[in-house]
Amino acid sequence: MFEQTLLPALQTARSRYMDALDKLEADQLSWKLAPGSNSIGFLIQHIAEVEYRFCAMFFQQPLPSEITLATIGPVKDEGIYTDLAALHAIREASYAHLLQALGSLPPEAWDVPCEAPIATLTPRQALGRLLYHMGYHAGQIGLIRKYGGKQ
Repeated sequence: MFEQTLLPALQTARSRYMDALDKLEADQLSWKLAPGSNSIGFLIQHIAEVEYRFCAMFFQQPLPSEITLATIGPVKDEGIYTDLAALHAIREASYAHLLQALGSLPPEAWDVPCEAPIATLTPRQALGRLLYHMGYHAGQIGLIRKYGGKQ
């Protein structure tokens, strides 16, 4: 079910996110729009962590033991997400984890509400929210790359 109906939308949204990261260089990871705002590196880490968290909350896939959710909640960007290879690795791993979770979700589960700290949503609704989240932050990354810089 997922592969025929929802995967194409996810792939399209993901391709726009990947376009925002095209030719990203390590020195750009610390770029921000303004002092106190989030950097590109922080946003990449955050998108990946949210994908993992949604898998645990809505898609019946537990959080891997090695993953910590350091960019979720009332946190401040401390400028520590500056390793381009590590960010690419977590981005790819979280997306693979998400695809596996969505692909293995039983068809009858897609419209069953799940209670979570952020809201009660069906997996179908949660996927919509996750796509919006990724697009929102991908847009921020694009703006930072166009108008931002070292702060």
